[in-house]
Amino acid sequence: MITIRNATENDLKDIHEINQLNSSNPNKPLNEKNFCLYLYTTYYVKFETDSCFIAIDDKTGQTVGYILGAKDYDTYLFNIENDFLNQSEELGFRKRFIYEIHAYEPFKEAYPAHFHIDVRPGNQHKGIGSKLLRAQIDHMKENDVKGLMLLVGKNKIAGNSFYEKNGFSVIAEGEDAYIRGKKL
Repeated sequence: MITIRNATENDLKDIHEINQLNSSNPNKPLNEKNFCLYLYTTYYVKFETDSCFIAIDDKTGQTVGYILGAKDYDTYLFNIENDFLNQSEELGFRKRFIYEIHAYEPFKEAYPAHFHIDVRPGNQHKGIGSKLLRAQIDHMKENDVKGLMLLVGKNKIAGNSFYEKNGFSVIAEGEDAYIRGKKL
């Protein structure tokens, strides 16, 4: 049995571990690892706690997945730029930071919310991602959010199949990634 609950700062260690286990480059340098952990996980738990959920295996008590979201792009942009722009520069990733946080901007009217999701390897393909996604979609609907989007690498075959199955269509395409969106 899997329980979905709101994430807290106490869950960041587990969230970071799952994020790293799913990394396309688990051996990345420490500065890049710290950049990615903040950009894809820490920011959301710090500023968007009510839109962050984790999946717990009731039998083992282990965190087996997470979904972290932002309800409003403009609020996200303001918070993340004020909190992390200087640090992203110190880590050597200012250009990438600017690119990634602004990737959603052209779609913010139709899809004001976005999210990141990961499931611990060994627990994938068991419906956990679908449960987490359902929790996020329900939460966004309760908050009158009209659309949800995410950035996903083109090489993430299973991920793209999962999002397509769950009604997320490609709304933009870059060299290495898609932006997928779903109206709520």
